[in-house]
Amino acid sequence: MKNINTKEYWDNRFSSGDWKSTGKQQTREYAKANVSNLTLGKEFNGTILDFGCALGDAIPIYRSAFPEARLIGVDISESAVEKCKNRYGQFADFKAATHFEIPEADVIIASHVMEHLTDDTSIVKEILNKCSDLFVFVPFQESPLYFEHVNCYDTEYYAGVDGFADYKVFKVQYTAQHDLIECVKSIIKLKFKFSSHFSKDIIMFHFTGKLNK
Repeated sequence: MKNINTKEYWDNRFSSGDWKSTGKQQTREYAKANVSNLTLGKEFNGTILDFGCALGDAIPIYRSAFPEARLIGVDISESAVEKCKNRYGQFADFKAATHFEIPEADVIIASHVMEHLTDDTSIVKEILNKCSDLFVFVPFQESPLYFEHVNCYDTEYYAGVDGFADYKVFKVQYTAQHDLIECVKSIIKLKFKFSSHFSKDIIMFHFTGKLNK
């Protein structure tokens, strides 16, 4: 199966405005769920790196949850990072980088990134060299796969990775508000549906990184 998730693909998604239709709200809702499942207290004052931060919409959630932490957002897309700097530069530092180039951090969060990557296990192994704790959030037993996703995750998916500590499965649910274009389409079709219910099972994998050894 060909993986469409190239740098060019995501540069285009982030620069075209397409991401705003659903990506912004989904990122924030995922971030809220992430925070409630992380093993970090509000007093945490280390460094948190958001790996694959997209347009940075999780950053305000992380800032509110961990007001003493230093936040860093990293994405492979330069266009996304520039938008992040303009929107959320007061909350975090942002950097365009691959997994080989990310700075060291106490905690790295990879929220709904790995399911897009063909070589996700090798990327996880590389990232573990840069942190004390890594938290990977991905869909749990997704079937069929969303068209951008290339991996299906069960509880044993990363069990053979050195540093694997534990996992947790939980559900994310929220009401997604449709954008103006979708609302107009709904009116034209006489459906008058302006929101939809989102529900997905998520698995969080927790790893102990090399900086914690």
